[in-house]
Amino acid sequence: MKNVMTLFILGLVAAGAQVQACSKPSDKPSFPDPQTAVSAQMVKAHNDVKAYVKAIETYLGCAGLSRSAERKEMDELKKFAESFNEIVRAYKQRSAG
Repeated sequence: MKNVMTLFILGLVAAGAQVQACSKPSDKPSFPDPQTAVSAQMVKAHNDVKAYVKAIETYLGCAGLSRSAERKEMDELKKFAESFNEIVRAYKQRSAG
């Protein structure tokens, strides 16, 4: 899952997105508790994360930020994605055992 999210994020950055609206998404999706989550919650969280990543990428494509500001946004997005990957790993570990 980590590789998929990393590739997904890098693909979005490289591909660029069509500009529809230029406002930064205000709310990051919340993650389910990996110790109690069921599959449906994990799938929903995954879809929410993908949508958030796409929204941030769209914002970055139209915001006209400086390179350092854009890099900062991307670093935050990568940290967010890695946090989700940690949740996924914990969920998979619990589900396997």
